[in-house]
Amino acid sequence: MYEVKLDAFNGPLDLLLHLIQKYEIDIYDIPMKALTEQYMQYVHAMKQLEINVASEYLVMASELLMIKSKLLLPQHDTVEELEEDPREDLVGRLIEYQNYKEYTMLLNAKKEERELYFTKHPTDLSHLEKDTTWDSNQTIDLTDLIVAYQRVKNRVALNTPKTVEITKESFTIQQATEKVSQQLRSKSSLNFFSLFTFHEPIEHVVTHFLAILEMSKAGLINIEQSKSFDDINIIRGVNFNIG
Repeated sequence: MYEVKLDAFNGPLDLLLHLIQKYEIDIYDIPMKALTEQYMQYVHAMKQLEINVASEYLVMASELLMIKSKLLLPQHDTVEELEEDPREDLVGRLIEYQNYKEYTMLLNAKKEERELYFTKHPTDLSHLEKDTTWDSNQTIDLTDLIVAYQRVKNRVALNTPKTVEITKESFTIQQATEKVSQQLRSKSSLNFFSLFTFHEPIEHVVTHFLAILEMSKAGLINIEQSKSFDDINIIRGVNFNIG
């Protein structure tokens, strides 16, 4: 005598489900005579091959024979005397087991799919963290910056002759960015209004303003104001390169 796993079956319910699918049996209307015969042939075949039949297979065999015998009993004519279908409990267990098998296949497929992915170890980004000495309460609101820009724009407009002259753009955002960066390399902060002489073309003011917004967004500068209506200062940001 030697003990082996029964083919691909993991118990009597697995074997029954295999037989139902193989012979295309309606699981909700099982012909117990045919199913029991097929099941018993499999159990007898195992015994002939000297395979140690697990007790649970024998228990299921007894249950199938009992259900088969109940169905062979004479049926009563009146509705009141009809008994419940003796196959009902077996059908419920088979459907539940079938659901478990389908869920198991689904989870195994998900597992195999997930095994195709490789996880990257976290990257150390501590050098990009903000300076802990920075006081967030001093962060300027964009509205205040726009108000300051409007003040510079209005002042430049007052000092600009009321003539129309069409010229090719000669002052770019890159140049304005370099101008601000150059001043911040020699000193840690500068006053917003110190960037202007108030005699430059209005286009220079607009270009400076756009450059400051881009630099702030990129973390090259921080813009601070100690209190409302106070001067606006531009200081080096976490991504500013002094070199």
